[in-house]
Formats: sequence, structure tokens, C-alpha cells
Amino acid sequence: MSSSLVMGLTDIFKSQVLTPFAARSGESESSVMRGFEVSVGAMVAGLASKVRQSSAAPQVLDLINNPANDIGVLDHPRSLLGEGQTTGLGSKLTSMLFGGKLSGITNTISAESGLRTGTAASLMSLSAPLFLGLLGKRVREGRMDRSKLINFMSQEAAEVQEGLPAGIGNLLGSESESVAPVASAVVAERSSTWIWPVLALLAVAGVLAWWISSKRATLQNAATSVSTFVVRALPGNVDLRIPAGHMEDHLLVFIQDPSTAAGTTTWFDFDRLLFDINSATLQPASGEQLGNIAAILKAYPNVHVKVGGYTDNTGDASANQLLSQQRADTVKQQLINMGISPDRLEAQGYGSQYPVADNATEEGRQKNRRISLLVTQK
Repeated sequence: MSSSLVMGLTDIFKSQVLTPFAARSGESESSVMRGFEVSVGAMVAGLASKVRQSSAAPQVLDLINNPANDIGVLDHPRSLLGEGQTTGLGSKLTSMLFGGKLSGITNTISAESGLRTGTAASLMSLSAPLFLGLLGKRVREGRMDRSKLINFMSQEAAEVQEGLPAGIGNLLGSESESVAPVASAVVAERSSTWIWPVLALLAVAGVLAWWISSKRATLQNAATSVSTFVVRALPGNVDLRIPAGHMEDHLLVFIQDPSTAAGTTTWFDFDRLLFDINSATLQPASGEQLGNIAAILKAYPNVHVKVGGYTDNTGDASANQLLSQQRADTVKQQLINMGISPDRLEAQGYGSQYPVADNATEEGRQKNRRISLLVTQK
């Protein structure tokens, strides 16, 4: 891959981040390096496709030019370490580029590089803010508008195309870039009697797509929006960059406070874990928060925790119990994959027991579908 974006980020990553990331993840440096190259290449190809869409281009430019897009991260990329830590803008970027195909992209990166899936997800999360930072720098220096950005990204994409695994090319290639124009053409070619039926079908399709999207993130509560980050000092001369006021922040305060007792009823709810609907399969975006928790547990080796899984009260109670246990087990296994000893972790599914909100409302049911963490030893 000879893309200037890929080459520029590869130099930064290789010189400053590769060795510590490989050491923390327990993966070989060659696999991590390949995974990083493919991750950035996929983002180049995805952005080139996205910016050509008239409906998506303004969102892309807003994200790139967002004041929170920290170009300074290029000078201190190690600040992003923390087992796949990312910024809110980085997460928005990958969601914008890949949508529901993010899991498939991550799996392809894993297969291509030989990395574990969890590591590939963490690497993608770390790559995104670096990619966004360098792109922001290029856009500002070149004073690029949409037209200039299209030309720039088209050239970059052409240079990475041959180096991308076929799986990623197929996933990106199947994106429809012109749904709206095609729909308009269909309407225009028909007599006026067809206009309302076509528009009605499009409206139904839009509602259905929204419903599927809203149901896919079955474990996401209202606190998923991240806008402010803080750096917390951990033992071992480690600085962890986490969202202010979110679950990791509260957990750290609890662990560091000598007056708090372990094994009480103080549970900490994950607020950025996403599972596929009715499944124990975690979506890749969940790697960021899990990575932060793993970093905290590594910094405090005496701490033991229990992972609790919960559902709402809809459906079969035994099925809910099984699903909650499977999800708790999945989170436990992900932490093990990130280097946490199994003897420090427990996992238990509680089904619809212990609701924290009213199951009579959709908002309440969403809050009850959660994964929580209890400190059992400090």
C-alpha cells in the first residue's frame, strides 16, 4: 500500500506504538503491523466511497473539521494506548464508514493478519483517531472542500486497492452509493400515478431500516455519547485516557478510594457495550470500553471483579436467563483475551432479575438490558 495516508500513519505507528501495543495484546509485531495497515487501508477506501455520496459528504467534512479532532495526537500517539482506546470521533468515523459491516471488516482484518478478533477490534479503534487526525491535518493544510477531498481520497483509494484483502473489498464494494438518485429516476420514468406508491414503499423501507438499526444495539443505554475525555494516572506510570463521568471513571474512583468496600452492592454499568440482537456476540465498537477496563485491572492486580448480565422481562424467562449468562461469559472471555487472569473474574447471568427501570416502557427495558461490574476484592 503506497497511499500517503497509509505510509504516514504506518511510520508513526511503527516508531511509537507498535512495540507497546504488541506487548500489551500478546500478539506478534508483524501481525499487529499488518493489521494496522489493513485497518487504515479499509478506512481510506471507505472514506473515498462515502465522500462521493452527496448525502454523506457534509457529515464527513463536519467530522474531519470538528474542533475535537485532535491533530496533536499524531505527536503523542501513545496516549491512545489502553487496549484499543479510541476517541468519540474515532468511533463515529468507523460507524459512519462501515455501519453494520464493521464486524465483517474486523473479522477480515483478523483473518488477514492472524490477530485475535478482539485485538483486531482494538487496533481498529486505535487506528481511527490517528487516521482522522492526519486527514484533518491534510484537509486544513490543503484547504480542501468537498471537490478537492473527493479527488484526494480517490487517488489514495486507488493506491491501496491492490493491497486490501478481497474480503474488505467485497464488503466495501457492496455499498450502494446512489440509492436516492436511482429512486428519483424510477419515479421520473413512470407516470404520475406511480409517484405515491413508490414514495410509500421508500418510506416503509426507511422506517424498517430505522427499526432494525434501533434494535441491533440491544445493550446501549443513554450514556453512550462521549464528548469529554480526561487522563487518569494509573500505577506503573500509565496514563489512561477515558471519557469523563462514564463507567470507567466511576470504577477508578471506587478502586482508588480506601474508604470503599469490595463485595457490596455497588455495581458499575457498562455504557458503551453493544451486542447483536438476541445474541451474545459483541460488536467491535465495544472493544474500546473493554480495553479501558482491562487496563484498569492490569494497573490494580489485587482487584477481582464479577460480571453480571441482565435482560428485560419480555419473552421466555429461561431464554433470558441463558442469554444473560452467555453475554456475561462473553465479556469475561474478552477481558481474559486482553490479558486478565481468569481467576480474577467471575460471570453470572441474572436474566430479568433486579430491574433498574420500568419494564412497561421501551426506555425502561433498554436500561434493564445491561452488563454490570462488581468489585469483589480490592
